[in-house]
Amino acid sequence: MPTADGEARAGRSLRRTSRRWLCSLLASTACAILWSAASCHGRLIPGLPVRQICTNSCNLAKNGVCEEGRLSKNAGPEDDLEKPVVVYCDLGTDCDDCGPWNTTAPAAATYWEDPTKPGPIRFLRSKDVQVRVRATGIPLLVDYDFAYTDPTKDVDVSHHMEANAIVEAQITKVFYWILKHRCKTGKDNLFVDVGANFGWFAVLAAKLGCRVIAYEPVPLFRWFLEYNVHVNDLMSRIDIRAVVVSQERDRSMTMVVPTTGIWGTAGIDGLNIDKSIEGKKEEIDVPSVRLEDEVKEDVLLMKVDVEGWEYAVIQGAEGLLSKYNVENIVMEYSPGVAERHWDFPKMNDTVLMLVDLMHRYGYQIGHIGEGKYLLGPYDQPPEPMWGVSLDNLKYDYTDVQLWKAHKLGCPTHPELFGISAWDACFGVPEALSPRSLRSILGHNTNLWLTKGESSKMLVQKGLVGILDPNDPPTKYFQTNMQFWGMGARRCYHLDPKVQVKHRCNCTRPEVCGTEQAIVDRLAIVPGAIPQNYVLGDAKQVLGLK
Repeated sequence: MPTADGEARAGRSLRRTSRRWLCSLLASTACAILWSAASCHGRLIPGLPVRQICTNSCNLAKNGVCEEGRLSKNAGPEDDLEKPVVVYCDLGTDCDDCGPWNTTAPAAATYWEDPTKPGPIRFLRSKDVQVRVRATGIPLLVDYDFAYTDPTKDVDVSHHMEANAIVEAQITKVFYWILKHRCKTGKDNLFVDVGANFGWFAVLAAKLGCRVIAYEPVPLFRWFLEYNVHVNDLMSRIDIRAVVVSQERDRSMTMVVPTTGIWGTAGIDGLNIDKSIEGKKEEIDVPSVRLEDEVKEDVLLMKVDVEGWEYAVIQGAEGLLSKYNVENIVMEYSPGVAERHWDFPKMNDTVLMLVDLMHRYGYQIGHIGEGKYLLGPYDQPPEPMWGVSLDNLKYDYTDVQLWKAHKLGCPTHPELFGISAWDACFGVPEALSPRSLRSILGHNTNLWLTKGESSKMLVQKGLVGILDPNDPPTKYFQTNMQFWGMGARRCYHLDPKVQVKHRCNCTRPEVCGTEQAIVDRLAIVPGAIPQNYVLGDAKQVLGLK
């Protein structure tokens, strides 16, 4: 199986080989001019006027080292930022060491040319936030650099960039295959990025030729996003909007932003911040917009990653989804956020969001999963995925109603009294239906929703669930190919004391053999194990016409 790190090394090597080959066709002087004229390895957007910025206004200018996060003025075509470098100066403000910075961005976008106005790097340094930048490792000649922070401070995006030069490798592969032939068509090539973070997917889409609207309300993240847009000369393709996307407009919303742990858990009211690793955080108030007011054209791909607020984004996109063709949606699906706060209305809205997208708008859904690790080479289409159906979601919906009524997994059968795993009947994920989407999730996951031309790429290999929705009501133990128990917990990693409750076969009969025998006997008795319930027609259960 390929690894993201191996593919990254191959990608960087291929880019350096391509540069050497091109320069072998040119005289050495012409080659030098080619690379010095375009300070980002020839990345300037063609056909646009080029401006040159050359100041030494950075306080570390003229120290003999290029501090802007780009190659020095003496770099050649074989060089790139394969190893991370720390950035101390805004682009164009360390000219003596880096050489002039060439850009197609308008003067209004490079406001830091006025030394009284801090640019993204100066702002981040004022907050004691380290900025690192390196060449990405996408091995498909999608050549760009990407800035992130100290990976010990941000253990998600920055950790993966530092280690592998790729962020969310499998999701990146899905994006690449959706976008690679469509971005350059000149029409229907809009990518809407809701929760852009540091801009990984926004930059990828723009490099492939798409127009991008990137929503990022958190200033800390937006400064990284802005730097990444500029260092890759993509300002003409990416429209950055500093607002919250919601189901309401013109409302001031409070966001809580951690500055340690997983930075990407910043969100409305801090609902998804993991208290176990929570450190310093700040609160900001940001105005809200609705997508249906903001976007009034067809969308090739929409990404929604807003820490449990996805349902609100979709509710505010009703006009967009009903009047225009939004061909693909890749979203983080986070039922665990509402569950963490016992917020039953939001639990309900989260499930019904998927029901609505399937039934009303006609999407097919594939389960990407965590998406951080590559499952196959980038030059091959996305691998077959487990599908999500209304027959799964009818159980997700019913579980929420049972949970609210204090009946989830209850009551425990008397024969199971005294077995510690069965003492509490409300436990999640064990008390959930094994036929639900939620049964294979820990806290959240990633989904690909598609229709139209792109749907040909989504190959479903069956339906999600620890059990298949069509399995008989007498079946209890998992037989899925991943050897997952409830909550996608690997059966062979579980303590034998909880294996049976997770629907895993007992591996130590002296510990759990008696429990398994009881469950085997009860499984064939209707209602004896409450979470073994089976439902009828999905549309009827979900109240659909």
